[in-house]
Amino acid sequence: MIQIRQTILQDAELLHSIQKEAFFPLYERYHDAGNPYLRGIEDISMRLAHPGFRYFTILSDGEIVGGVMYKISGRTPFYDPMPRGMVYLSRIYVKPGLQGRGIARRAILLCEGEFPEAELFSVDFPEDLERNRRCYEAAGFHDTGDRLETDPGVILASYLK
Repeated sequence: MIQIRQTILQDAELLHSIQKEAFFPLYERYHDAGNPYLRGIEDISMRLAHPGFRYFTILSDGEIVGGVMYKISGRTPFYDPMPRGMVYLSRIYVKPGLQGRGIARRAILLCEGEFPEAELFSVDFPEDLERNRRCYEAAGFHDTGDRLETDPGVILASYLK
């Protein structure tokens, strides 16, 4: 059974480890400077204390298997500033051995219930990541058609719900 809960500081070390493992293949593929693989544990800790972010821990049968970070104010690659009522899915990751089982999709849907004031959800990801596209579309997102090159060879696709 998939559950989410607000991330607590005690989760940060394990989440950092899972995040590095989950994002390493994407870092090897794109070598992008903003990849979460490159971020330290302090990145998670800082965002837990920041009022512009909401961080959730993903659990499967009581075991921590990933994390989800949302941005509720500020800017995103496609929106500067974010429109009022928008919630931006900034990062989601699941242990590599558990990917492809619908965990991320279920976690997204559970997290959205934590934002009753949200009028719009936004996410972006490299357009050539087919598994990500399928996950987000299964969670109800649709392609806006907008694209943005953020690093050489990294073109983000914008999706809304």
